[in-house]
Amino acid sequence: MKDIRAQVKENHGGKVPAYLNLTIRLYADALELKDHYKEIVMREGAVIYEQGSMGNTIRKQHPLCNLIYQQESICQKYAKDLGLTAAKAAVRVEATDVDENDPMAEYYKKK
Repeated sequence: MKDIRAQVKENHGGKVPAYLNLTIRLYADALELKDHYKEIVMREGAVIYEQGSMGNTIRKQHPLCNLIYQQESICQKYAKDLGLTAAKAAVRVEATDVDENDPMAEYYKKK
């Protein structure tokens, strides 16, 4: 949580806005849960074997793999909400001068 808070602090001029405290906590919890699932999968293996109804052995993906993918998606959303992803930079639009080819240019000049 300290790393998340430090990054948010850096992005907001040295101060963490109070309205982001809940999102920071939820993001930290989601990362912790994802790490927990990952530890289990790493310990047990990404592939599990089960006995089928006919007595045959079935090789399957560990059920927690899907939860890891879901947690990664949740974590990505929180990171985006906190402005910690490249998506924030892609959305940022820099103000530019009025383009003479812009049909609204005359309107802007009148104001």
